Amino acid sequence: MWVDRLTGQRIGHLPEVIESGRYLTGTKVGDQTNVNAVASKLLVDDGSDIALVDGQRKSFRLPAKVLAQKVELFERILDTIDSSIENEDELVSPLMPEGVVNEDSHLNSFDSKLLKILEAGHLHQISMRPRLDLHYEDEVTDVARAKRLAKGALVHLASHSECWQRQTLSGVIPKRVKARFSEDDFNIYENRVYARLLDKIEQYLSKRVSTLRQLQSAVSEALEFYGANDLHHRLTQEICRLWGKAFTQDSTSKASEQLAKTLEQLESALGIVRGLKQRGLYLLVSRAAQIGDGLHLTNILSHDQHYRHLPILWNELRNVIGGKRPTPEERRERNEGLNRTYSRYAGLVLRHALTPYLGTEFSSNWAGLNLKLRQVGLDWQLLLSLDDSNRAERVLLEVVPWMGLGDRPEGFPAEQNDERLSARILAWPNLSDDRFYSGEAASDSAWVQLSPFDPYGVERFGRLVDQLLQRELVFGYGRPIIKVPTRSLEVAESVKGLAVSMEKHQIRVLEALSPVDLSNVERSLASENAAAQASDLGRRHQEIVALQKCPVCAGSVKVIHQKPSGFVADCGSCKTKRYLRSNGAGLEYEQSLAGLSEFRLVGRRSFLFQIREQ
Repeated sequence: MWVDRLTGQRIGHLPEVIESGRYLTGTKVGDQTNVNAVASKLLVDDGSDIALVDGQRKSFRLPAKVLAQKVELFERILDTIDSSIENEDELVSPLMPEGVVNEDSHLNSFDSKLLKILEAGHLHQISMRPRLDLHYEDEVTDVARAKRLAKGALVHLASHSECWQRQTLSGVIPKRVKARFSEDDFNIYENRVYARLLDKIEQYLSKRVSTLRQLQSAVSEALEFYGANDLHHRLTQEICRLWGKAFTQDSTSKASEQLAKTLEQLESALGIVRGLKQRGLYLLVSRAAQIGDGLHLTNILSHDQHYRHLPILWNELRNVIGGKRPTPEERRERNEGLNRTYSRYAGLVLRHALTPYLGTEFSSNWAGLNLKLRQVGLDWQLLLSLDDSNRAERVLLEVVPWMGLGDRPEGFPAEQNDERLSARILAWPNLSDDRFYSGEAASDSAWVQLSPFDPYGVERFGRLVDQLLQRELVFGYGRPIIKVPTRSLEVAESVKGLAVSMEKHQIRVLEALSPVDLSNVERSLASENAAAQASDLGRRHQEIVALQKCPVCAGSVKVIHQKPSGFVADCGSCKTKRYLRSNGAGLEYEQSLAGLSEFRLVGRRSFLFQIREQ
């Protein structure tokens, strides 16, 4: 039996094409060579697209090859952030860390040697004036073509009369003779090393340049936030604060300059290498001629003024990129570890999103309730309960971090239903998007982008959290507390902020109550054995008190009741306006900041949702 992490459903049989990290098994199946026989019971790939699962041949859907460099960079960033999570007491930034940018923005040892050797022209000299060998071949040919007779040419002529032109008294005049021809042989070992080295350098530089371009794009986007004029200043301040935990504005500018300089140098080197592959010696060496990982140092490779630089580049490149490929077992363990790392990264982003409610802790009291974030396996849950115990805990939000490195699977809803906010969210990196982030929408149905490339990451999850918690606050606003005893109704009639219906024995809390009034009504309910009603009264009061705190600037706001069951709350400090109003089908809650509602402009600070009539 398998569990599909994305749907949360149990399935008996796996599909023919499997997404890595999507399925869990509760029992050990197969032997240790099978990809599913792992300690965490998570089905991940081992770098190949074919796997044997439960004795059946399945295939993995691997990311496109064009994403290989972005995937490698993504994994490095995750590892760097994960190591910081373990070593830091405070919440680290979930955005791209400075260490990754600094590591790649400077020339490494191979880059420096390559640029120096290219500048000295050693590779150009090898291309134009290569060492070669002479290849001799004997061939019977016309006399006019023969320049040098082969060994045994006279014996061959004496025994082959068909090669005679004519015979005279003095001897034979030949028509064809056995001649020796020589031709230049460029396919010597040293030249094969040169050709294969150019292949390796081009492959390395292509990946290196691609990585630098991605880093440069990310850093440039961060710099744009520092000077953005169309975005609300509270959004830019928050994103710059998170970015500032990894980079200061000054270091970001310096990193951008260094990236541009290094990128220019390596792009130039890549152009030179590609030029060398299109002319000269490279075209004369067979493409089928390959070289093993270790070089044999010949006299030419050791002492020639130009060729002796080839082993230097070869060995330095091997040191930089690593000469040994991981085994399938090592790659499977690596992918399994990356899924756990991605899960911890999701927890980091959620903790940042929950900072206004939990601070840096995993649980806290909010609006009279206990709010708690916990990890369950690879997933994360946001729980709400009436007290600090585990009784009656309700899952408010469940986030499933899935490290799918390609396109998301088909067969899921394409649009969000605004009448009901899904409490189950699927987070994935979205690496196949050409842009590093898309600020146009916070989410797409149940899918939310989760990546250190995305500066809006915390804003996306913050918006989900804010919507869910604001829904909790406004859901009970103006709703009647029923079956209230008559004596308690009489006490409540004189309390400002309460709407009393003697006929229906109901009370509605419309404004926050003074401590004295709240205490009087609660004592009256307690004396009438109406403990449930007293509890409901306390809850409604706590909710309105929480509503009086601006969700954007945390300032104090007056909640003004609007008939029949709505309110308006206008923050004079940050210009945040909140409305709860009837729309025919139920209630509609709207929050906007300074008249702006686009997610790209204000992030988590503006949203709209519906509440159906019960």
